[in-house]
Amino acid sequence: MARLLLSEFKKNKRSKAIYLSGALVVVYLALTIFYTVSAVGLFDNFMYLYKFSLSYMNYLILPMILLSFATTAFSNEYKSDTIKYLWTVPISRIKLFFAKALYVLCIAFIFMGIVFAVIVSAGYVSRFQSSMNLHLVFRFFVLCATSSFLVTLAVLPVSIVTILTKGDSVTTNLIGSIYIISSFFLMKILQGISPLASVPHIMWYKNFEGVQNNDNVYFMIANVGLVFALYLVGTLNILKRQDL
Repeated sequence: MARLLLSEFKKNKRSKAIYLSGALVVVYLALTIFYTVSAVGLFDNFMYLYKFSLSYMNYLILPMILLSFATTAFSNEYKSDTIKYLWTVPISRIKLFFAKALYVLCIAFIFMGIVFAVIVSAGYVSRFQSSMNLHLVFRFFVLCATSSFLVTLAVLPVSIVTILTKGDSVTTNLIGSIYIISSFFLMKILQGISPLASVPHIMWYKNFEGVQNNDNVYFMIANVGLVFALYLVGTLNILKRQDL
């Protein structure tokens, strides 16, 4: 499993998606820091800085980044025909699937790790330093880690389209983009239906930062977990029976 995961990073280390995603995150964080630092009287606590940095990052930017990486991870094997070779060697299809899923999860942790490091550093060297403490920094770290895990679970099910279509990345990205954008704009309607719309309510459950959320957190967790479980079972069955 470790070798398969490492191979995923090696195959994609020169991908343009890495640099484009990195640039997007850097620009977003720069704008976030500039806005919050300048908004004296509106954002006067480190809590508001990290809360603001997680807003669009978790709802739009991270899901779009993970969609791109998940689609690429699964579609490349079909497009290059390497998947036909993989099926002839003693590599479990289940292990290959989980290696790709773990790869996407690692990407989520890496980008949210960048968000954590940049925002904490910006807070420390700006006017937010006086309001920073270990409790808030640790709280921010937990939110970053939690969002990495939950958003990955919410986005990965879209990759079943890639597997069903044997590598059609255009269709996958189109359906995935519609899913992400609709979950963002129709979050109040789709909560409990769309995993991505349910994730914020799990993340911010009983929060002290003032983020409004649905108190029926178990229903939200069930939504994310059930959809991912169905995706997992369906995908593994497709891979086992797929005629390449």
